[in-house]
Amino acid sequence: MSLFKKLRWYVLVCVLASFTATTYAHELNETTAQVILRDGQVEVKIITATDHLVDALQSDQAWLLGDIDTIMPAGLSVKQQAEFIENTLKQKTSLTINKQVISFERVTFSSDTNSENGDITLQAKHVFPEVKDIAISFHKALGTVHMSVVKPQYKLLSAGEPAHVVF
Repeated sequence: MSLFKKLRWYVLVCVLASFTATTYAHELNETTAQVILRDGQVEVKIITATDHLVDALQSDQAWLLGDIDTIMPAGLSVKQQAEFIENTLKQKTSLTINKQVISFERVTFSSDTNSENGDITLQAKHVFPEVKDIAISFHKALGTVHMSVVKPQYKLLSAGEPAHVVF
C-alpha cells in the first residue's frame, strides 16, 4: 500500500471516529458541603441527591448496621419527608469549634421539583472571638461528602479603593 493510500485511510478512520464518538458530562453524585464561619455563627450548606438520601434513610440494612437510628416510613408527604430529614440531620451532624461541641439551632431542607438535588442548611451560634479549629461529622446517610470551609473577610471599600486580602 502506498503512503498516499495509508494516509487517506487514516484520515477516513479519524473522521468517522469523530462523528461516532459520544461525549458524556461528568456528574458528581456525592454530597457537597460548605461550612461558612462568620462572627458568632456557623452555617453549613449541604447539597445532596434527594432520592439517594431518602433511599438511605429508608434502608433496613442501614438500620441493622447502625448507620441510621430510625427508618423513614414510606408514603410520607413532601413536608413530612422534609421534617424527618431535618430532625435526623440535626441530631446526627456534630460540630465542634475550639474543642467545644456546638448545637445546631436551625435546620432547613428544600428540594426543587425541577432538580434531583436537595439543599440542607444547618445554622448554629458560637461565642468565640477567634475560631482556631473546627471539627464536623455528617450523617452516614449522606454518603461521601466533599467539604469546603469558608471564613469570609469583610472590608468596607471607599469608591476606587483597592482591596488587599491575605490568606
